[in-house]
Amino acid sequence: MPAPAANKRVKNRRICRNIIIGSEAWALPPIGHPDRPKGVPEDHTKRWTVYVRQPDGDPALTTWLNKVQFKIFNTYENPLRTCESPPFEVSETGWGGFNIDVRLHFQPLSGEKAQYRQHFLQLEKYGSDEQQAKQEATGCVRAEFLEVVQFNEPTEALYEALTAEDQWNHLAVQAKGGKKAAMMAVRPDGRPKRGFPNGERSAQLPEKGGDEIPFSQDQEQALIEFLKSKMAVVDKELDDETRKREETEKKLKGLRAELGHEAAQQAAQQASGDRSRRR
Repeated sequence: MPAPAANKRVKNRRICRNIIIGSEAWALPPIGHPDRPKGVPEDHTKRWTVYVRQPDGDPALTTWLNKVQFKIFNTYENPLRTCESPPFEVSETGWGGFNIDVRLHFQPLSGEKAQYRQHFLQLEKYGSDEQQAKQEATGCVRAEFLEVVQFNEPTEALYEALTAEDQWNHLAVQAKGGKKAAMMAVRPDGRPKRGFPNGERSAQLPEKGGDEIPFSQDQEQALIEFLKSKMAVVDKELDDETRKREETEKKLKGLRAELGHEAAQQAAQQASGDRSRRR
């Protein structure tokens, strides 16, 4: 079988991959404290890290991502930082937040141009009182967002990579407990199971939500019910407007029949003249 083409496209196919772009910040010990890192400028109060990561349970990021460039503030030495392998992250110290340009470079087999994203480096507490209390308790200010990268009609080589089993190998369950555990860690075809320590990875949403679970079946059902209620309101308003229009047309038809064709025409002309005079 010939190798997949590096430039030939797979028509009518789209594959999406999720990434997390975010940052974490921690307070530095004050000047003179034995735990304060050496060489840190005196006006720097925070230690921070900006990163590009894959969500837990997702296929390997490096299947399609080749390197990441972070353009940090130009007062830093070498403000354009390039990460050519995981972890895709940059750590520094500072005193104020700023926008960071993030450039995603794809694997050569993709035939795709680099894409840009932007992230604001959040160093101070933010959000609701509950969120700020959590940040205060952990000492970490985290700001991150889920981004979606779409490959529309990918090259044959990229399509094969994004649909291959190898991209899931990093999720293989580490077998502990002897032969039985080792057997449970693989599928019937001998390949490692995907997913989390409890076994096979599932595409189903979890039943219940929580602080660490942004999407769940309960939330999905609540959204469906909300949309249904709004659709019912729109349908009722549409029915009311349709009924009013039919009643108006019926009255008009009756008036025309009562007045006769010539009288109706004169009334229409008179109404048109009245409108012209008002203007």
